[in-house]
Amino acid sequence: MHRLVSALLLALVGTASAATLQLQPGQTGRLGEFTLTVLRVQDSRCRPDVQCIQAGELRASVLVRRGDRFALLHMTLPEQGVTSVADGWDLPVRLREAAFGRLPRLTFTDGQP
Repeated sequence: MHRLVSALLLALVGTASAATLQLQPGQTGRLGEFTLTVLRVQDSRCRPDVQCIQAGELRASVLVRRGDRFALLHMTLPEQGVTSVADGWDLPVRLREAAFGRLPRLTFTDGQP
């Protein structure tokens, strides 16, 4: 019986999907135990309906709070990694995608890309 329960728990953990959150610049929201605030977005990406010499990138500055700890993340798309001022703090927050627009809607996830 104990093995069956263990196997079921492992199966459930393996099928758990990452949580997502969509925010625009200036908005704040919760992603699991983290509170995210999008402070600034610079978007030089090439729109899908335009031919460009370079693809460009999106850069976002995001304030992350977890309890009484804060971190300022600098995130890019396409993802080139996340830099943070909070060394040693494991932050599983990722910028997954961003919709085009005057105020781009950013999609964050708490899982791997």
